[in-house]
Amino acid sequence: MAAPSFSLSRTQLRWLEWLTLSALLLGLVAWASLREQPRVINTFVQDITGWLSAPVPRDDIVIVAIDDASLQSVGRWPWRRSVHAQLIDRIAAQHPKALGVDVLFSEPDLQHPEDDVQLAQAIAQAGHVVLPVDWRMANVDIGAELPLARLREAARQLGHVNVTVDDDGVIRRYSGAQGEDTGPWPHFSIAMLCASGQSHALCQGTRPPEPGEQWVQRSPEIFNFARGDRPYTMYSAEDVLTGRIPADSFRGKYVLLGATASGLGDYFASPARPASRHIAGVELIAHALDSQLSNQHVHAVSLRSNMAVNLAAIVLALLAIALLGPMAGLLAQMTVAAGLLALCLALRSWAGLQLAPGAALVGLLVIYPIWSWRRLSAAARFLQQEMHNLRAALDTTSAPQRNGLLMDDFLERRIKAVETATDTLRQMHGFVRDTLRQIPSPTFVVDPLGMVSLHNAAAVRYLQNLGVPSQGLIAIQSALQGMRTKDSGQVLSFASAEQLRALPPECEVLDREDHPWLLLAEAFRAPAPAGWLLMLVDLTELHKAQQQRDQALRFISHDFRSPQSSIITLLEMYKEFPGQMSEAELHRKINRLAHQSLEMAESFVQLASAQSQAMQPQLLNLDVLLQEAVDDCWAKASEKKIQARYLPGALEAAETDIVCVGDRSLLQRCFVNLLGNAIKYSPSGTVVEASIADDGEYWQVEVRDQGFGMTQEQLDKLFQPFQRFHQNSQPQISGIGLGLSFVQTVVLRHQGFVSVTSGVNEGSCFSLHIPKAPATYPGVQQPQS
Repeated sequence: MAAPSFSLSRTQLRWLEWLTLSALLLGLVAWASLREQPRVINTFVQDITGWLSAPVPRDDIVIVAIDDASLQSVGRWPWRRSVHAQLIDRIAAQHPKALGVDVLFSEPDLQHPEDDVQLAQAIAQAGHVVLPVDWRMANVDIGAELPLARLREAARQLGHVNVTVDDDGVIRRYSGAQGEDTGPWPHFSIAMLCASGQSHALCQGTRPPEPGEQWVQRSPEIFNFARGDRPYTMYSAEDVLTGRIPADSFRGKYVLLGATASGLGDYFASPARPASRHIAGVELIAHALDSQLSNQHVHAVSLRSNMAVNLAAIVLALLAIALLGPMAGLLAQMTVAAGLLALCLALRSWAGLQLAPGAALVGLLVIYPIWSWRRLSAAARFLQQEMHNLRAALDTTSAPQRNGLLMDDFLERRIKAVETATDTLRQMHGFVRDTLRQIPSPTFVVDPLGMVSLHNAAAVRYLQNLGVPSQGLIAIQSALQGMRTKDSGQVLSFASAEQLRALPPECEVLDREDHPWLLLAEAFRAPAPAGWLLMLVDLTELHKAQQQRDQALRFISHDFRSPQSSIITLLEMYKEFPGQMSEAELHRKINRLAHQSLEMAESFVQLASAQSQAMQPQLLNLDVLLQEAVDDCWAKASEKKIQARYLPGALEAAETDIVCVGDRSLLQRCFVNLLGNAIKYSPSGTVVEASIADDGEYWQVEVRDQGFGMTQEQLDKLFQPFQRFHQNSQPQISGIGLGLSFVQTVVLRHQGFVSVTSGVNEGSCFSLHIPKAPATYPGVQQPQS
């Protein structure tokens, strides 16, 4: 009773450790998820999913870049505002939907005050111009730095160009609105929508808001960077000023004017991607504008939703390591991690939601090592306990040999101890298994619950023949279902231990297909666990031998005895009544009876030899054998005035090798018996024909006669030994009914089969199907290609 108690406490300890590990890990993952930790893993996964799900860029966004070539052509920065006015006029001439000028004009031009007027007029005439709002910081206060009042009044919208820089210095987010809580300025991309005439809740116009109590950032958005290194069409400001651009480059499009020259304007680090590079502020506005126009926004999921997803992944992983094996558990961890990453990509691509799976990924990374360490410790304790138990059970005191490199290893010492103790059990089990496998009869080892714990190859074949699955858990009741005793017909049941104990030690039974078996049942004795050994011994051959013995006894006692008795009777009659029978007639009758006895004995010996003697296979020409058999039967056919002939047919005309692999003497005697039988049962003046045809994998040897024919009832018993037909209608035909049994036995031993067609007074046709010689058999002529 000690073993079950130990096993139960070990199981409880395992589940207690699992619950403790689960609670601790789930708490840590929940804490990390609420704080969006670890940020390095979260940002890495988010950047990769952003790159993989990057949308196709729009073709109605154009950037006019103040690049290095423009500075070389126009002059160093800052340019006169009349140049900017000229740029705006040339762009506006092609009627874009909106024009965003990402250049801050917050102070008047004191040297050229007329330029401010010209720039204001150009902005007003363009009609759809957006100017930027920047921020200035004084001590701890933040304030908006607006364009000049003259320019602000001429513009259609104002928009902020501020972005959020993450801890790693990379730009990933921006606010949809930012500024005083009384009226925060929309992002520059949203202001572009407003300037083009589209309605948006954050449209602010150009009037500064009233002073507020606090600075706010609303509607957080994540940059959804378009696909490609430079996804948007970009023209140099120099080309625009000189008119070297196509006539409809800006028509009906959103145009952004900003600085991209080296050292001029703002440059930011973009998220990690294969084509990672620093990106200008005007390009950031283009990406944000693309998302606003396409309505492909990306937002971070709520902290609680993110925590729920991470906890669900950890729960799946914990269940996997608790319920599955080591390898399956490891594969499950990898599957959960891959599924979590796939979920991040799917949500980013189709729902515009961004997960932070770092906490769950770290949890998945540490679950398996921690749990494996705990299971390894439990396994070491278990091996130590089993070592003592096995030594006690096997009465073994020998110590295991240690490996010099691992002699101080704690787990290795216990493994080697158990290995030494179990080696004896392994050998004993192998001996029992091999012995059981070599038993030719179906054998089942049944436990007390009626389940098959062990069975041999013969049992597998037996179950397969009955259509019963031989793999997995097998109930002996289903394996031997329908088995009944031969004498009483009582159906045996094996469903319970009581029914198994009630089985007789041996009894003759029939299975569901009426196949005869001898059922042997033996219960295991103490001290082995309770169970039974069931064996089925096939009685088919025994019954066949008994039937053959009965037939032989009948033959000896009746058929073979009858002519001998007739000879003795003739001799006694000749002795008692010498005048009634001449000596010549006596000799003739004795000669006929003696030949009849000899024929019976030869037929019986031939059949017995065909059934038991070893075959001597060789390559044979069937047409030659059949022709020889016809020649051998010529005398008997001529005696009855019957014409026996061999018809070569189309095979010999085609010069085909009619070869098979077989025993020459058996096949020749088979053909002679078949032809002799046809001659015996054919009337005088008829024809017996022999021929060979090609029947796929077989040669079809046909013997056709014009004899008396047979009924269907006679055909059903045709090949049974000692069956004689027409003995009433044709008493002059002698025989004991073994010729056709010999024919069928020989053909079956050559892996062929026999078919017969016959009708009363219509003759019979016997077809022997004999397999063709394999193409690889030595001596077989290969076909020419």
